[in-house]
Amino acid sequence: MNEKEETKALEELVPIALDCLGVAVTIIDPKGTLLYYNPHAARIIDRKPEYIGHDIHSHHKKAVTNEKLDSMIQAFREGREEPFRYEAKPYGTPIFVTVAPILKDEKFLGCVQTVILKEEVARKNTQ
Repeated sequence: MNEKEETKALEELVPIALDCLGVAVTIIDPKGTLLYYNPHAARIIDRKPEYIGHDIHSHHKKAVTNEKLDSMIQAFREGREEPFRYEAKPYGTPIFVTVAPILKDEKFLGCVQTVILKEEVARKNTQ
């Protein structure tokens, strides 16, 4: 395989690998536009194909959720590098959420959000 073919193969493998983690993964740009979500995200949180390319704010049910997202994005713009971690119950079931900045050469390019069901964590810890 030449370098171009290897790069293409890796690009095709990354989304599959992200879903194998058993964690919902969502990527948004600095303005809050949904760029990507993995299949696991569609199973446990509100992610639909028609949301791609649109402002994620319009899909949050509570204004406080958008305020929280905006404050995290602002903190990343101001140089925060460590992720935010919190527990939420947007659909009645507790979830653990991590929102981390995507940085390249110290430039903020967007955020990656991971979500896992609290019950999955509890179940894995007892196995």
